[in-house]
Amino acid sequence: MNFVKRIVLSLAFVLAGATSSLAQGFSGSSPAVSSPFGGASAGAGTSMRWPLFLGGTFGLGSGAGVGDGNGVGICQIKPMIGAWMPGLAFVRLGYGFSSYEEKDDEGRKSEVESSDLSIDLGVHLLSEFFVKGSYSRVNALSEKGDVAWNEWSAGFGTFWIVFSRTFLTLDIGYHWVLEHYDPLIDRDVSGGRWQMNLGFSVFVY
Repeated sequence: MNFVKRIVLSLAFVLAGATSSLAQGFSGSSPAVSSPFGGASAGAGTSMRWPLFLGGTFGLGSGAGVGDGNGVGICQIKPMIGAWMPGLAFVRLGYGFSSYEEKDDEGRKSEVESSDLSIDLGVHLLSEFFVKGSYSRVNALSEKGDVAWNEWSAGFGTFWIVFSRTFLTLDIGYHWVLEHYDPLIDRDVSGGRWQMNLGFSVFVY
């Protein structure tokens, strides 16, 4: 699957979320203030019955964390699924993808397409504010060889309720790229990057 197809897939997730949000907004009933399981709660502001959600994020960061790509821009697009108890904690499973350029020792550029399977764990500290950590297994494909590595991240974030069962999210964190062999430049590399994620979560019921 090339990068354009992946963007189309992500836009489909965004459209699905927007359609669900609009359906909630025009349903004719005001959002109920309730807990994830339907009980009264003064601070939740949502009406979902189950904590299961679909969503996605666009990651903006300082390059990929490895190689020469260090310009700020979109470094990851990630559809997600998971469970979230607003005000308590969440777990998210995501499949992200990105691409970047890398130079070898002779200055020749090569495009690298990467994908990662990640799991995020978050805990709410002050109502809508949370801290989170994640683990990712990343695979990178290029003309000169394939490589895989592990990433860990830690950060913090917040969310805003839109309609009754849709959240917009914002989180910022630092990603540690663990040491691995890079066949493009023929040596072991490691690194890190700051990343900001803009996303949405739509509760399924």
